Amino acid sequence: MELSLEIPIPEIELFLPLTDFPFGLAQLALKDPKYCKLMQGCLLDNGMYELGEPLGVEQLVLAAELVSATAVIAPDWEGDKDRTEQAAGWLMKGSKGCPWTVGALVQGKNLEERMDCYYELRALKCRPIGFPFRSPRHEVIQALDREGMFDESGWYHLFGLRDNSELVWRYPGRWSVDTGKPFKGFLMDRGPIRGRGRLDLHKELSRATRTAALWNIAWMRKKMR
Repeated sequence: MELSLEIPIPEIELFLPLTDFPFGLAQLALKDPKYCKLMQGCLLDNGMYELGEPLGVEQLVLAAELVSATAVIAPDWEGDKDRTEQAAGWLMKGSKGCPWTVGALVQGKNLEERMDCYYELRALKCRPIGFPFRSPRHEVIQALDREGMFDESGWYHLFGLRDNSELVWRYPGRWSVDTGKPFKGFLMDRGPIRGRGRLDLHKELSRATRTAALWNIAWMRKKMR
Protein backbone atom coordinates (compact mmCIF):
# COMPACT_ATOMS: atom_id res chain seq x y z
CA MET A 1 0.00 0.00 0.00
CA GLU A 2 1.38 3.40 -1.02
CA LEU A 3 0.70 6.41 1.17
CA SER A 4 -0.50 9.86 0.16
CA LEU A 5 -1.77 12.47 2.60
CA GLU A 6 -4.30 15.29 2.70
CA ILE A 7 -1.87 17.75 4.25
CA PRO A 8 -2.90 21.12 5.73
CA ILE A 9 -1.58 23.76 3.36
CA PRO A 10 0.81 25.47 5.86
CA GLU A 11 2.41 22.06 6.55
CA ILE A 12 2.87 20.72 3.00
CA GLU A 13 6.59 21.38 2.71
CA LEU A 14 7.27 19.54 5.98
CA PHE A 15 5.11 16.47 5.37
CA LEU A 16 5.12 15.95 1.60
CA PRO A 17 8.54 14.21 1.61
CA LEU A 18 7.03 11.56 3.91
CA THR A 19 4.55 10.45 1.24
CA ASP A 20 4.91 8.18 -1.80
CA PHE A 21 3.27 10.75 -4.05
CA PRO A 22 1.40 14.07 -3.66
CA PHE A 23 -2.39 14.08 -3.38
CA GLY A 24 -3.87 17.36 -4.58
CA LEU A 25 -7.27 19.03 -4.59
CA ALA A 26 -8.37 20.67 -7.82
CA GLN A 27 -10.23 23.55 -6.14
CA LEU A 28 -7.05 24.59 -4.31
CA ALA A 29 -4.95 24.31 -7.46
CA LEU A 30 -7.27 26.75 -9.24
CA LYS A 31 -6.78 29.38 -6.51
CA ASP A 32 -3.21 29.11 -5.21
CA PRO A 33 -0.06 29.26 -7.40
CA LYS A 34 2.16 28.18 -4.48
CA TYR A 35 -0.03 25.13 -3.92
CA CYS A 36 0.32 24.29 -7.62
CA LYS A 37 4.09 24.47 -7.36
CA LEU A 38 4.14 22.10 -4.37
CA MET A 39 1.64 19.65 -5.91
CA GLN A 40 3.46 19.03 -9.19
CA GLY A 41 2.87 15.48 -10.43
CA CYS A 42 0.04 14.81 -7.99
CA LEU A 43 -2.98 12.57 -8.07
CA LEU A 44 -5.59 15.31 -8.48
CA ASP A 45 -8.95 14.87 -6.78
CA ASN A 46 -12.18 16.45 -8.02
CA GLY A 47 -13.13 18.18 -4.75
CA MET A 48 -16.46 16.41 -4.25
CA TYR A 49 -15.93 15.60 -0.56
CA GLU A 50 -14.80 19.10 0.39
CA LEU A 51 -17.20 21.07 -1.82
CA GLY A 52 -20.27 18.81 -1.74
CA GLU A 53 -20.21 18.75 -5.55
CA PRO A 54 -17.32 17.82 -7.86
CA LEU A 55 -15.70 20.34 -10.17
CA GLY A 56 -16.64 20.06 -13.84
CA VAL A 57 -14.53 18.58 -16.61
CA GLU A 58 -13.20 21.93 -17.90
CA GLN A 59 -12.15 23.02 -14.41
CA LEU A 60 -10.46 19.68 -13.76
CA VAL A 61 -8.50 19.84 -17.01
CA LEU A 62 -7.31 23.37 -16.18
CA ALA A 63 -6.29 22.35 -12.66
CA ALA A 64 -4.49 19.29 -14.04
CA GLU A 65 -2.48 21.50 -16.37
CA LEU A 66 -1.50 23.79 -13.48
CA VAL A 67 -0.09 20.92 -11.37
CA SER A 68 1.17 18.69 -14.22
CA ALA A 69 -1.00 15.96 -12.75
CA THR A 70 -0.10 12.30 -12.97
CA ALA A 71 -3.78 11.34 -12.80
CA VAL A 72 -7.06 13.25 -12.52
CA ILE A 73 -10.18 11.94 -10.82
CA ALA A 74 -13.37 12.35 -12.84
CA PRO A 75 -16.46 13.89 -11.23
CA ASP A 76 -18.41 11.42 -9.12
CA TRP A 77 -21.65 11.47 -7.14
CA GLU A 78 -22.30 9.34 -4.09
CA GLY A 79 -24.45 6.34 -5.01
CA ASP A 80 -24.94 7.52 -8.61
CA LYS A 81 -23.40 4.90 -10.88
CA ASP A 82 -24.67 6.16 -14.24
CA ARG A 83 -23.77 9.82 -13.75
CA THR A 84 -20.31 8.90 -12.47
CA GLU A 85 -19.62 6.59 -15.41
CA GLN A 86 -20.78 9.25 -17.86
CA ALA A 87 -18.52 11.88 -16.29
CA ALA A 88 -15.53 9.53 -16.52
CA GLY A 89 -16.18 9.20 -20.25
CA TRP A 90 -16.44 12.97 -20.63
CA LEU A 91 -13.15 13.56 -18.82
CA MET A 92 -11.52 10.89 -20.99
CA LYS A 93 -12.58 12.85 -24.07
CA GLY A 94 -11.56 16.18 -22.53
CA SER A 95 -8.14 14.76 -21.65
CA LYS A 96 -7.37 13.25 -25.04
CA GLY A 97 -3.71 13.85 -25.86
CA CYS A 98 -2.92 15.01 -22.30
CA PRO A 99 -0.11 13.42 -20.28
CA TRP A 100 -2.23 12.36 -17.30
CA THR A 101 -4.44 9.35 -16.83
CA VAL A 102 -8.10 9.63 -15.88
CA GLY A 103 -9.23 7.97 -12.67
CA ALA A 104 -12.74 7.45 -11.36
CA LEU A 105 -14.56 6.23 -8.25
CA VAL A 106 -16.74 3.17 -7.96
CA GLN A 107 -20.26 4.33 -7.12
CA GLY A 108 -23.65 2.66 -6.86
CA LYS A 109 -26.62 2.10 -4.57
CA ASN A 110 -25.85 -1.56 -3.82
CA LEU A 111 -23.24 -4.24 -4.39
CA GLU A 112 -24.53 -5.13 -7.85
CA GLU A 113 -24.40 -1.52 -9.05
CA ARG A 114 -20.94 -0.99 -7.58
CA MET A 115 -19.65 -4.14 -9.25
CA ASP A 116 -21.15 -3.05 -12.58
CA CYS A 117 -19.59 0.40 -12.14
CA TYR A 118 -16.19 -1.17 -11.58
CA TYR A 119 -16.53 -3.24 -14.76
CA GLU A 120 -17.37 -0.12 -16.75
CA LEU A 121 -14.49 1.93 -15.31
CA ARG A 122 -12.15 -0.97 -16.00
CA ALA A 123 -13.36 -1.12 -19.60
CA LEU A 124 -12.71 2.63 -19.91
CA LYS A 125 -9.14 1.95 -18.68
CA CYS A 126 -9.47 4.35 -15.75
CA ARG A 127 -6.28 4.71 -13.73
CA PRO A 128 -6.62 4.69 -10.81
CA ILE A 129 -9.95 3.10 -10.07
CA GLY A 130 -10.96 4.44 -6.67
CA PHE A 131 -13.10 3.20 -3.81
CA PRO A 132 -14.70 5.93 -1.63
CA PHE A 133 -14.72 5.67 2.17
CA ARG A 134 -18.45 6.51 2.23
CA SER A 135 -19.32 3.05 0.93
CA PRO A 136 -18.95 -0.59 2.05
CA ARG A 137 -15.88 -0.89 -0.10
CA HIS A 138 -14.44 -3.93 1.66
CA GLU A 139 -17.48 -5.90 0.48
CA VAL A 140 -16.98 -4.69 -3.10
CA ILE A 141 -13.23 -5.29 -3.15
CA GLN A 142 -13.53 -8.79 -1.73
CA ALA A 143 -16.19 -9.68 -4.31
CA LEU A 144 -14.04 -8.32 -7.15
CA ASP A 145 -11.00 -10.18 -5.87
CA ARG A 146 -12.93 -13.45 -5.83
CA GLU A 147 -13.67 -12.87 -9.51
CA GLY A 148 -9.99 -12.14 -10.26
CA MET A 149 -10.81 -8.58 -11.35
CA PHE A 150 -7.63 -6.89 -10.12
CA ASP A 151 -4.68 -6.78 -12.53
CA GLU A 152 -1.03 -6.66 -11.51
CA SER A 153 -0.66 -3.69 -13.87
CA GLY A 154 -3.69 -1.85 -12.46
CA TRP A 155 -3.75 1.06 -10.01
CA TYR A 156 -6.38 1.07 -7.27
CA HIS A 157 -6.84 3.87 -4.74
CA LEU A 158 -8.68 4.10 -1.43
CA PHE A 159 -10.19 7.56 -1.00
CA GLY A 160 -9.93 8.20 2.71
CA LEU A 161 -9.08 5.68 5.40
CA ARG A 162 -12.05 3.88 6.99
CA ASP A 163 -10.09 1.61 9.31
CA ASN A 164 -6.46 0.89 10.13
CA SER A 165 -6.87 -2.66 8.82
CA GLU A 166 -6.98 -1.22 5.29
CA LEU A 167 -3.30 -0.33 5.58
CA VAL A 168 -2.35 -4.00 5.38
CA TRP A 169 -4.64 -5.07 2.54
CA ARG A 170 -2.85 -7.18 -0.06
CA TYR A 171 -4.50 -7.51 -3.46
CA PRO A 172 -2.98 -7.76 -6.96
CA GLY A 173 -1.83 -4.50 -8.52
CA ARG A 174 -0.71 -1.14 -7.23
CA TRP A 175 -2.73 0.03 -4.23
CA SER A 176 -2.64 3.43 -2.57
CA VAL A 177 -4.56 5.45 -0.01
CA ASP A 178 -4.98 9.12 0.87
CA THR A 179 -5.88 10.30 4.34
CA GLY A 180 -5.86 13.34 6.58
CA LYS A 181 -6.25 11.27 9.75
CA PRO A 182 -2.65 11.75 10.98
CA PHE A 183 -3.23 15.51 11.32
CA LYS A 184 -6.30 15.40 13.56
CA GLY A 185 -4.44 15.47 16.87
CA PHE A 186 -4.88 11.88 18.09
CA LEU A 187 -2.73 8.76 17.96
CA MET A 188 -4.08 6.40 15.36
CA ASP A 189 -3.30 3.16 17.20
CA ARG A 190 -5.60 4.09 20.09
CA GLY A 191 -9.31 3.61 19.50
CA PRO A 192 -11.45 4.27 16.41
CA ILE A 193 -10.14 6.63 13.75
CA ARG A 194 -13.52 7.71 12.37
CA GLY A 195 -15.77 10.40 13.81
CA ARG A 196 -12.93 12.84 14.46
CA GLY A 197 -14.38 15.74 12.48
CA ARG A 198 -13.21 17.37 9.28
CA LEU A 199 -9.64 18.55 8.88
CA ASP A 200 -9.13 22.28 8.36
CA LEU A 201 -6.69 22.34 5.44
CA HIS A 202 -5.96 26.05 5.89
CA LYS A 203 -4.96 25.93 9.56
CA GLU A 204 -1.40 25.58 10.82
CA LEU A 205 -0.91 22.66 13.19
CA SER A 206 -0.01 23.16 16.83
CA ARG A 207 3.29 21.76 18.04
CA ALA A 208 1.51 18.88 19.79
CA THR A 209 -0.60 18.05 16.72
CA ARG A 210 2.45 18.22 14.46
CA THR A 211 4.32 15.83 16.75
CA ALA A 212 1.33 13.45 16.79
CA ALA A 213 1.18 13.60 12.99
CA LEU A 214 4.84 12.61 12.66
CA TRP A 215 4.28 9.72 15.08
CA ASN A 216 1.17 8.61 13.18
CA ILE A 217 2.94 8.56 9.83
CA ALA A 218 5.81 6.53 11.24
CA TRP A 219 3.30 4.10 12.78
CA MET A 220 1.40 3.79 9.49
CA ARG A 221 4.61 3.14 7.57
CA LYS A 222 5.57 0.36 9.97
CA LYS A 223 2.12 -1.20 9.67
CA MET A 224 2.17 -1.00 5.86
CA ARG A 225 5.43 -2.91 5.44
